[in-house]
Amino acid sequence: TYATYVTYTGRLPATSAPTTRVAPTTWRGSATTSIATPALSAASTVVAPTTLAAAAITLAVTNNFVKLTGDAGGNILATITGGVSGQTLTLLFVDALVTITDTDAATANTVDLSAAFTSSARDTLTLIFDGNKWIEIARSVN
Repeated sequence: TYATYVTYTGRLPATSAPTTRVAPTTWRGSATTSIATPALSAASTVVAPTTLAAAAITLAVTNNFVKLTGDAGGNILATITGGVSGQTLTLLFVDALVTITDTDAATANTVDLSAAFTSSARDTLTLIFDGNKWIEIARSVN
């Protein structure tokens, strides 16, 4: 188990490998202490630029971060497929051509938002997949 918040005032050697797991109540940092952090998979760290097809209503994801461009005619997304239970997904919008509908139903791959989302350039939307549907964590209108 990892601590949610850890404050360390010492210095870690630049050559330390993150290998030591310690409980926050027993951690007494020193010049040789290191902390294990979960490794990210290559797929979770790659930006997946995606341009939606004309009239597309479904987005298929294979990464945790998607840079999304809408079709010139606009897109109204109702479902996002490819999610894994517990996965977070951040969408970065390139334009104002994508709307994501808000669905409170427990239908597979739908999106439960605080309200429908209409993109503009540089907006972000972060979701988590509960094993059945996507639930909004945060949005930023930039």
